[in-house]
Amino acid sequence: MDTNRYEPRNIRSIWTPGVGLVFLGGLFVGSVAMYLMDPRSGTRRRVVARDKARSALYRYSVLSGKLLRHSRNKLEGAFALATTFVRPEGSASDNKIAARVRSALGRTIPHPRSIGVAVTDGRVTLRGSLPPHQAGLAVLAAERVRGVTHIENLITPPLKPEQQPLQ
Repeated sequence: MDTNRYEPRNIRSIWTPGVGLVFLGGLFVGSVAMYLMDPRSGTRRRVVARDKARSALYRYSVLSGKLLRHSRNKLEGAFALATTFVRPEGSASDNKIAARVRSALGRTIPHPRSIGVAVTDGRVTLRGSLPPHQAGLAVLAAERVRGVTHIENLITPPLKPEQQPLQ
């Protein structure tokens, strides 16, 4: 057998899927290098690519922060809901019930600061002056608050200008 003689290999043994991927990868890397290292406009292209990468990183950090806050708030809400099943119903403090009632009033009537809220053992006292239809809304809002056992309505209608006391 002559060892100096050239014998062509089977082309299928050279061209395997791995070789094709290596070839395409080299082609891609070379194209990107030529695109970015072009002496005429490569600097501008590199700056644009850098700015786009920074912008994408910033947007990612902002969105991940929002997602983290949203997830934390959802977990806190789920924990608070789970603890309501463990705690007895009347265990909320009077200060907490008063804050809940003031919050409910703030969502219901236009001037919630005109109403004073006092709570003793779950019994709520509302004082101040409001028109009758707003007073009814305030009482309904306070009744729906968790922890309220009784409502004492001491809300009076506002005085008309001719009814104002003399000073």
